[in-house]
Amino acid sequence: MNYHKYEDDTLMTITRIEKRYEIEEEFLQELSSGDFSRALSVYKVFSGLKLEERSGDSYQDAKYLAIVLGTLCRKTLQYRNKVHPYYLNAISTEMALELNNTKTVLDIKNISIKYIKKYCLLARNHSLHQYTDIVNKTISYIELNYKEDLSLSDLSKHFHISKNYLSAIFRKQLGKTVTEFIHNVRMDKAIFLLNSTKLPIHNIATLCGYNDSNYFCRIFKKQHEISPAQYRNSLFQ
Repeated sequence: MNYHKYEDDTLMTITRIEKRYEIEEEFLQELSSGDFSRALSVYKVFSGLKLEERSGDSYQDAKYLAIVLGTLCRKTLQYRNKVHPYYLNAISTEMALELNNTKTVLDIKNISIKYIKKYCLLARNHSLHQYTDIVNKTISYIELNYKEDLSLSDLSKHFHISKNYLSAIFRKQLGKTVTEFIHNVRMDKAIFLLNSTKLPIHNIATLCGYNDSNYFCRIFKKQHEISPAQYRNSLFQ
């Protein structure tokens, strides 16, 4: 047995593994920051590395790598960014279903890039790592239950804390009141529905948690300086 060759091969393998883990960590840092452009650049370097073949089948190896990539993205955003599992599960399920329908290695790479972008958007829009636990829980609860009747009083009862404490800590960390945040979440949903559906305004109001469509219109105009109807009309001008 050529021990020098064995040692050289072992050293090369160790170096390759170390390089892979180093690039993997760099990718996850960019993902966590929500920087899609930089995350994509690092991903391309990572995907270009000569990795150990798992099955002898390039398609299956690419699929395995994509599954591992998806898992790393999901767990990174869960633990580093404190993104709510509801959002992570939705994207993870979508990615798994799309991977099951692939036929080529190129299909798999395109899907991987598509979901890297989606995970970066999650990191930018739903990261809660900068807030305390109770504020994290309050934000997530509002985002997942915005269609329901929500108020500072309801939330304080749900989390078994005083209204004054929740109000103070929420304003301190977000720079806005709980009520303002509820309206912001609902208005984001309203904009999405106005852009993507032809539903009547009163239906959109209900779907966004407003039983009174006139009140909904007042809040919308206060935030956007035009009414929901005017906003919708502007889309076709």
